[in-house]
Amino acid sequence: MSNIRESGGRKEMDLLWAAVFSLKLLTCFSTRDAPAIGNGTTNGNLRTTASAGFSIGDRSYVKASTDDLWDLSGETAVAAAKYRAYWLLLDSAGAATIAGGVDQASEALALADLPTLDGTKSVMGVFVAGPATDFTAALAAQGDIYDGLVDGVPVGVRTQTYRAPDIDQLAAF
Repeated sequence: MSNIRESGGRKEMDLLWAAVFSLKLLTCFSTRDAPAIGNGTTNGNLRTTASAGFSIGDRSYVKASTDDLWDLSGETAVAAAKYRAYWLLLDSAGAATIAGGVDQASEALALADLPTLDGTKSVMGVFVAGPATDFTAALAAQGDIYDGLVDGVPVGVRTQTYRAPDIDQLAAF
């Protein structure tokens, strides 16, 4: 890869592994389409407004547009001046789950604090709850919703986070 020196140092190896794991996460454990995640009909819920294909390992699945797919209404309010990120996940049966981090001082720290994925679910998106988010109200105006993976989420390599693979870097492999 053009931006990784060939010194064999730990930092360079971490960058290389982060790039490999980012590509694997993107191709094997994420959506292939934009599910257009937004507010569900019920306050505190998120939905997909478009059908989306996704992968878990080497298997492919499709989830139709579904209202009230992820229920975050039972989550505790985010503290003032804090952020909390949530994976929006689907399993192979299309059942929705969430996995959240803890309150952090910035959106970037909240993304980096997301829990490690276990390889049994696909990332359909990420919701980052903004300061003082009330999970019993509509969520879209209280935070940021991302379809699929977003730069800054963990990839399982210490000090490294997900970055969308650059086509020039992929060609260098």
